[in-house]
Formats: sequence, structure tokens, C-alpha cells
Amino acid sequence: MRSFILYSAAFIIAIGALVACNSKEGVISQLPKMPAQSPQQSPPPPADNAKRITAQEAYEIFKKGNLLVIDTRNEVAYKESHIKGAILIPAGDILSKVDELPRDKMIITYCT
Repeated sequence: MRSFILYSAAFIIAIGALVACNSKEGVISQLPKMPAQSPQQSPPPPADNAKRITAQEAYEIFKKGNLLVIDTRNEVAYKESHIKGAILIPAGDILSKVDELPRDKMIITYCT
């Protein structure tokens, strides 16, 4: 009985970890459709205050060579495919490695 509970808990944690990166996609798709914002209104800032940029903006910075791309997925996903020049730092390890990151480059992280 005890092993069943442990296996069940491990299974639930594993499922949670697998969907954590895309956790908002399911919720967003189930929300009622909101009317489009007018061009004058900008979307509210993200809760984490991290700057969001478009793929085009990232590409322009990439061309200038002033960019560090960090893939925050797991090693298996990174080895399967990743952005050219990206380095692997899993999401759980970012805080422990923050002092090793360059201060003179824009850092872009991604998980999907």
C-alpha cells in the first residue's frame, strides 16, 4: 500500500513537471474569447516583469552578436533540437548559475 502511494505521488509529480512549461496553454484555450484590444492599448505587463520580445526582435539582436540564448528545457529535448548557439541551463538551475551569465549581453530564455 505504501509503495502504491509513493508511485502515485511520483507519477503525479512527473506529469506536473512535464506540463509545467506549457501550463497556461490549456487554460488559455478554455477561456471565453475576449474582444480584440484596440491598437492604442498595450497588453498589461507580465506578472514576472520580464521583458517580452518578438522572434523578429530576437533575430535582429542575434545578428548583431549581442545575445545569449538559454534553452531551459531538459537535456533530452535540448539534444533533440535547439536554437543554434543556445546553451542548456534547465529551468531549475538558472538561479544557481545567474552569477556565471554575462552582464553585457541580452539573455533570452525559452522552454518550447
